[in-house]
Amino acid sequence: MNKKNRILTVFFAVLLCFVTAAAFAADPVGQIVYIEGIVDLQRDGEILELWDSDIGLEIYNYDLIETGYDGFVEIEVVSHKTRGTLIKVENDTAFYFDTAKMGGSSKTNLTMMSGSLALKVQKLTGNEELNVRTESTVMGVRGTDFSVQRAPEGSVLVTCVEGKVACEDDRKMERFAMPGSVVEKRSGSSLSRVDIDVGDENLYGAYWTNKREEIFRSGADTFVKGYSAQYTNYLPRFLEAYDNLLAVKSQLETYGLEENQSGFSSKMITVKAETSDEMIMMRSILPLFEHSFYAVQVLEKYHKQGIGRTMIERNYSSDDFFDEFSGRKLEIKNKLADVRYCIKLYMNISRAANPGGFDSPSFFDDMMMGPNPLGAGSMPQANIPGGKF
Repeated sequence: MNKKNRILTVFFAVLLCFVTAAAFAADPVGQIVYIEGIVDLQRDGEILELWDSDIGLEIYNYDLIETGYDGFVEIEVVSHKTRGTLIKVENDTAFYFDTAKMGGSSKTNLTMMSGSLALKVQKLTGNEELNVRTESTVMGVRGTDFSVQRAPEGSVLVTCVEGKVACEDDRKMERFAMPGSVVEKRSGSSLSRVDIDVGDENLYGAYWTNKREEIFRSGADTFVKGYSAQYTNYLPRFLEAYDNLLAVKSQLETYGLEENQSGFSSKMITVKAETSDEMIMMRSILPLFEHSFYAVQVLEKYHKQGIGRTMIERNYSSDDFFDEFSGRKLEIKNKLADVRYCIKLYMNISRAANPGGFDSPSFFDDMMMGPNPLGAGSMPQANIPGGKF
């Protein structure tokens, strides 16, 4: 090899290193533009308390935001080419980002476990998507101004003051929320559309929230029984999946931390294969468990007020259940935070193992991981007194 060819070889090798490093650099998906009250951030296995001074903080993939009883935060989405999409996170809300990039397209998923989100979405390009997911419904938008509210007993309301939101439930029923038409998903039922006067969307949302709370209070013991049974059923499966995930966590950290990656390699393909069984096991239970966990956390607040106290089983009361839940709540939150950290590492490995490019699919949309369990019969079935209005 002559001197000129050696120089060109070195040049392209260095260029490849820069391209690879840039491709693997963790890009933010959002940025905090306003914050007040109690707001927690779960990132890379840790739970951090945020303050007013954290305005400007960047938000990354699989970060979970949770607001307290007086918490409120606004986040600008920066993962889209068109800037200006704003997420307003109301009090007592928990959600996290799951952003994917495939073949030049980008999809931002907001997985919402509790509370209320209001979004003002700038018109997206043809290869951009933004979805909001609850345990039973997926809302997909292009450019619109809308809100998603989750009632204490699991019902969901979607109101839209501008544009249109496509809503699909776990039964593949589709309805559209738009000015003059809201969409509701009640426990055990398919999506339904309610026509209202244009301009009354926010008024109806407030009415719906108050009415659903009245209904919940009148039948809270039924939902305590339903969600406590669901949580108790899912907990052992989650803990087993978590223990299995811990067994490969060091391997995920060794190859999944971006500073440890040096481009495509057969080793990444091998590591992905060696850890995929544990990730598939976790994927099969995580969406179901995390939604039941946060649903019980909402019920816990009411139970402390004396709402929903009942006998769950013979010699086992709701007081017993919530005492046990409260005693393990922080432990479970730390485990859930650790799981999302492992997911991030695994998806970094998956991206590095992809011989076709630097694409990064969503963990919950990756076809190699099997069917998505999100929303698969995850809401307790119950007949609640006064459920119709």
